[in-house]
Amino acid sequence: MRHPATVRLHGHLDRPAELTVGQLRDLPSHRVEVTFDCRTEGEQRHGYEGPTLWDVLCAAGPRVDLAARKPRLTFLLAVTGADGHRAVVSWAEIDPDFGGQRILLATSMDGAPLDESGPQLVVPADHCGARYVSRVTAVWLGPVPGPESVAGPVGAEPAGAARG
Repeated sequence: MRHPATVRLHGHLDRPAELTVGQLRDLPSHRVEVTFDCRTEGEQRHGYEGPTLWDVLCAAGPRVDLAARKPRLTFLLAVTGADGHRAVVSWAEIDPDFGGQRILLATSMDGAPLDESGPQLVVPADHCGARYVSRVTAVWLGPVPGPESVAGPVGAEPAGAARG
């Protein structure tokens, strides 16, 4: 007997979780008809249904100060599929105060349930299908590191820098 696919919600969340497609279906559902270009299969037209990424993350308690505007712009979502394909979505794309896009974690495609394969990330505004992640296994939420955390100590020379 096959077990239903799950998606792991983790990162800056008060209530990290592992959800099945059935549990995702318990959230408010939206339907979108999309057309996008797939590099290997050409133009695709599909109807998807499922909760928005916004609703999924809000149910998990994002550790994002929703009262502060600019700090929200530093958060990203990394979505991973079973095949290792990953895509990044900015918090601002899904936040109703900014882009407010209805990006879905689809629970069905063209009327067929995705319970066994897992949900699909659907980005209706994208003309290129590269961010349509199939068989989503994980969604991570976290802040982008600031330049001070990736640049090294103040005054340090970059690796390979010529000395005078």
